[in-house]
Amino acid sequence: MTAAEIREVVRATLSGLLSANVDGASSGGTVCAVGALLAATPSSATSSCATPSSAAPLSTLHSPLSIPLEVSARHVHLTQTALETLFGAGAELGQKRALSQPGEFLSDKRVKITTPDGEIHGAAVLGPVRSAVQVELSQSDCRKLKLDAPVRLSGDLSGAADVTLQGTAGKYTAHGAAIIAKNHMHCTPAEAARLGIADGQSVNVRVNTARPVIFEDVPVRVRETFSLAMHLDTDEANACALAAGNVGTLIDCGTAPAQCAANPDAAIPSPAANEPKPIICEKLISENRAKELIKSGGTVIFAAGTILTPSAKDIFLHAHVRVEFV
Repeated sequence: MTAAEIREVVRATLSGLLSANVDGASSGGTVCAVGALLAATPSSATSSCATPSSAAPLSTLHSPLSIPLEVSARHVHLTQTALETLFGAGAELGQKRALSQPGEFLSDKRVKITTPDGEIHGAAVLGPVRSAVQVELSQSDCRKLKLDAPVRLSGDLSGAADVTLQGTAGKYTAHGAAIIAKNHMHCTPAEAARLGIADGQSVNVRVNTARPVIFEDVPVRVRETFSLAMHLDTDEANACALAAGNVGTLIDCGTAPAQCAANPDAAIPSPAANEPKPIICEKLISENRAKELIKSGGTVIFAAGTILTPSAKDIFLHAHVRVEFV
């Protein structure tokens, strides 16, 4: 190994540890786990493809395929009419904190959600006001409320359940408003192009956590005003032990937009149907090694714990070669 490559290894490792510390220090409340892909230390010192251990991360990689993860707890969207019914004539939503999606915010209002068999206090109201009332719950919330709500993409209220909302000035009966929000991805057209995906497409995303989970059939929403992120509800986040700094990895392109529109229940093609890619089990990928690997194009798969020097990362990024860790 040359002196220059050794310096890059040290710089990459220190950069990764500093990034991980910053992400960890900034977490709190509902986690917005926007960060880098954390590569775990392999359980063996050899270059085998053994299952990674739970040792501290060695490096941080902002891969072209890394998807920031955000947890969306139960919340309510109101119309202006519902807002004034709940909080009085002329009521407005004051901004308490901006959310990751531009223009959206956590408001200063809270409501109680009730059904004949249960209630939940202090549900957040998000702004700005919308054209329809929408109550987004988890499956656990629905069990507490004894409510049969369908899993729907935000904005799709077909078959949604009825709930009653209570504010400081009154109650509002929200007919056909309650859903279990389906996980989904947001991104800009530029980000979609970089990831090789399109609006309306469904993709598979591996959540890289202490309890890795692959979420299938994740709808993609593309708009210039969006910000790259995958949204999970609290049940999903708890199931995969999501923590600050964890990200998702796009592992295949799922179904194409036309197929999704024509047949929403279409099965996602099995990765086994494609020719398997070899797993690169090397401790260090230098710039020169990266130049060799991009010749095959497509996707390059590394064993968890592999360190990519900054120069190697640039090579993959500019060659539009996807990088995955397993």
